Amino acid sequence: MGFFRHGGPEITLSPKQKNPETKPINQNVLLQFPGCTVYLVDGGEALELAKGKFTIARVLDKSVSIATRIKAGDLQWPLTKDEPVVKLDSLNYLFSLPMMDGGSLSYGVTFSEQYRSSLSSLDSFLSEHSCFSASTTSRTKNIDWKQFAPRIEDYNNALAKAIAQGTGQIVKGIFICSNVYSTQVRNVGEMLLTRAAEEENGFKAREININTNDGDTNKSRANQSLKRVRNLSKMTENLSKVTLDVVGAATGSVMTPMVNSQAGKKLLASVPGEVLFASLDAVSK
Repeated sequence: MGFFRHGGPEITLSPKQKNPETKPINQNVLLQFPGCTVYLVDGGEALELAKGKFTIARVLDKSVSIATRIKAGDLQWPLTKDEPVVKLDSLNYLFSLPMMDGGSLSYGVTFSEQYRSSLSSLDSFLSEHSCFSASTTSRTKNIDWKQFAPRIEDYNNALAKAIAQGTGQIVKGIFICSNVYSTQVRNVGEMLLTRAAEEENGFKAREININTNDGDTNKSRANQSLKRVRNLSKMTENLSKVTLDVVGAATGSVMTPMVNSQAGKKLLASVPGEVLFASLDAVSK
């Protein structure tokens, strides 16, 4: 899984590894939409995080794909092949980012109405590059993320059980999701979609129950999640340079031997906030 973590085991780095030379980041913009809004959906609440252009770009070291990242306004996060993504209706998507400590970040992304007909290209890309689920029915109402937030709690709990059983393996340098994992995650996505279609009165009963929780607890949780959001976005921005520099210093070129070697795993684990490389897009094409 594309987990995000802080710290790692202590290892000895050469001067070049400690102070890698700055090199230009090569990016290939794959998809771009001029307008979207991103919400942090957490603890029965929805907080607006960013507004602006939505871009998916691939980070390259020469011809090798190192990572895929999403940028929306000033917010960034990695996209991995085992990352659960649910399309709730024609304009709203839910990206789930499990963390190493068992928590998660849930990003609700809403696109502007004028891009409705263009989002099929995003769906096709997500189907190939994430663990993607989509609604087969069209909703008559746009999603209010604040009202929808209580449902995300149950979804994340079910998702955590699927992730705990493992996500996949590296085959010839390319990360492959297991069929069991893909099926379980998509089933969890379908559960969320089914509940999204329930009657409004049942939805409100759940919402009222969530909103009666202790206010201080919710505030503390929200602050912790916002801190994670800031750290993840900053780490994603730095990920490309750190990845390219460290991998270049350690191996000179090829990623796969590094991923599979014990020394390589230790080095990769030492990069602050790094995404586990087994979950990044193909590392050898």
